[in-house]
Amino acid sequence: MNRLTHLRFWQFVPIVLLLLGCTAQAQSSGPPWLTISANLYPYLSSVDDDVDATIQTLADLPGRFSYFSYVNMKGVVTDGSAVFDRSEQNLRYSITDKLPLDLNLQGVFVKGDGNDFYQVGMTWRVHDTSAWSGFFDRNNIIYRLTLQLKQFNTGTSGVWAMEHWFLWRMNRISDRLYMSGFIDQTFGQDLPDTMPSSPIIAEVQFGARVWKDFYAVAEYRNNQRRVGNEENIAVGIEYKFRF
Repeated sequence: MNRLTHLRFWQFVPIVLLLLGCTAQAQSSGPPWLTISANLYPYLSSVDDDVDATIQTLADLPGRFSYFSYVNMKGVVTDGSAVFDRSEQNLRYSITDKLPLDLNLQGVFVKGDGNDFYQVGMTWRVHDTSAWSGFFDRNNIIYRLTLQLKQFNTGTSGVWAMEHWFLWRMNRISDRLYMSGFIDQTFGQDLPDTMPSSPIIAEVQFGARVWKDFYAVAEYRNNQRRVGNEENIAVGIEYKFRF
């Protein structure tokens, strides 16, 4: 089964079973819906040991809940292995229909021992804010801002994070095109002097639907925790499984 020793399956199996169960239960009545995106990146411009395979999951769940996750792996394309690198699991709860705010619980699993941690915070669905929703709707843009107010299992206190995420469906140009991306920034960590005090990890992805649910994708990546090799470009393919 190749080298999957670092992929801790037990952490993800219950979540997948829950999502499939909720989706199957609601097939005849509509939501929740489930989308799983599988990405492979045969081309990496300058950092050869960067992530070259990603699985993303997005689901609407019953009772105001929603779910988003990704699992990053290395070596899938470059040397035929599959080494776990990092995963984030997010469970969100919409507080009320009157405010575009979600409670957010996030689990972050990182390769190696003792690197996993959890965060709790609040997500502001900026695109659903009444004063600006018309602009975002007209331009087919979704934008979320998350403040992770408390971090656990880090060994330090006072660590918090800010996360920006957007999706732009470029329908005015073509309904085959989209652009998405994120910026994650962490504050309050005790880091080496060679690293920025509040480093960011950012990606921008451009996708074009080629045939049915197959997409060609290109990403710009900037990881300030990877000192000396911060920038990279990845080109690959994506397939979306929709339920």
